[in-house]
This record gives sequence, structure tokens and C-alpha cells, in this order.
Amino acid sequence: MKKKIFIIPGVILMLAIILFSCQKKSNNGTGPGFKEETGTGNNPFPNNPTVTGTPTSTNPATQNSNINVGGNGWSNPTCISTLSVTLKGINGQVDVTLSFAAPPATGTYVIGAAPTQNQVCSMVVNNAPNQPTGTVWYGKSGLVAVNTTSNSIRADFSGIICTQANFNFPQVSVTGTLACN
Repeated sequence: MKKKIFIIPGVILMLAIILFSCQKKSNNGTGPGFKEETGTGNNPFPNNPTVTGTPTSTNPATQNSNINVGGNGWSNPTCISTLSVTLKGINGQVDVTLSFAAPPATGTYVIGAAPTQNQVCSMVVNNAPNQPTGTVWYGKSGLVAVNTTSNSIRADFSGIICTQANFNFPQVSVTGTLACN
């Protein structure tokens, strides 16, 4: 009987040791896990890298350039009358468009993001010289002097600064004339 008294508590003690040793241990150190679980923000799958946030876009252009619009080699295909709201100049692959909210009147217009009734016009340059093909440039700042007659529109500008939609540098400086006769 004395042996049974020692055997039963011994078996219970062995079972208790086995049960406690099989429980999951908590590790509060740095290691894989979700931020909510660990508070560290580490990648829970270290052998499978994940990307978070927006991808970084790279600018295809690397240097400033200048463009002189008008003169030999330039055509103005969209200019059909003095009621045009766009003046366009094309020379090979280079395409420069000046847009107004309404047919322009004689006066000075400011370059803006979009044309408005408040003497604001916009400029878009496609394929500027010495820039990567397919790059679009948008007028950021500058002034346009418009002179209209009963049968023509002429827009003169100098040093209009154009940038890409997502990058402020490099820049394309646009000088010249767009006209409709």
C-alpha cells in the first residue's frame, strides 16, 4: 500500500511535467510576425519579401532643355479660325499645344494647370527636343502675349517653364510663337 501512495503522486507529477513542457512558449523578442502581434513591423515571411506603399517611379529625363517654337519647319494644323481655343505647333515629333477656355482676346495670359476664363491658358509639350521620346511636359509658369485681329490669332511667349506631371526637375523652357492666320 505504501508503494501505491508514492506511485500515484509520481504518475500525476510526471503527467503535469509533460503537459507543462508541451505548452507554447511566448517569445517577446524581435522576430517574424505581424506588427499587431509583435509591435515591430517585421516581415512575417522573411524568405518572401513584400513591398508596401507605392512604388518609387523614376524620372526618364535627366537634363534641362530649351525649345524654340515657330518659324521654319513648324506647322499649325489646328488653327482653323479666330474662334479656335487651341493653338498647336508641330515640327517632326515635337508637338506644342496652347489651350484657352474660350477664343482668346488680345491681352496677356498666365500659364496655369488648366485654362480658365480669368486670362489663364495651359501649355502641353510632347516629345521636347533632347528629352526621352514620349515624355509629356506641362506648362508650370510664364506669360503669353496674345494679339488677335479679325482674321488671325498670334501668341508670343518667352521662357515658359514646363515640367513633367510627377517631377519638377528637369525642366523644358519654351520660347516662340504660335499663330493662326
